[in-house]
Amino acid sequence: MTEQRRGSLYFYAAVFFSLGVLAYSAWLIISSAASYSEGQKENFYYSLVLGLMGVALSVSSLTSIRRRIQIIKAQSIRTLTVEFCEKCSFKRVREFKVGDYVQKNVGKCPQCVGDLLISMIYSETPKD
Repeated sequence: MTEQRRGSLYFYAAVFFSLGVLAYSAWLIISSAASYSEGQKENFYYSLVLGLMGVALSVSSLTSIRRRIQIIKAQSIRTLTVEFCEKCSFKRVREFKVGDYVQKNVGKCPQCVGDLLISMIYSETPKD
């Protein structure tokens, strides 16, 4: 099984489990209201507390899963820097480095020994 498929299987299992806990917790809260109307106070408190804890845990889990998905998507975006020589039109694309900015002189051109400047910085999403 590939790593990506295993990760998506884990994702779906975690979401399914969290939704199941949320549904069961909602049922506990509803049944606690029925217990209260029947006069079973200890059953009411037990069901209400467990139901509220289940709702809190499942909402927390779903929020955490959503945050992880956003982080994974952000990591898949590549930021690239384009170095360009105005003298001979030499162009080189490389990964972005901290401190890069447009019009920064990054050294000499390997072809004509002119100034090599950063002409563009852009982000690219992977092609799936």
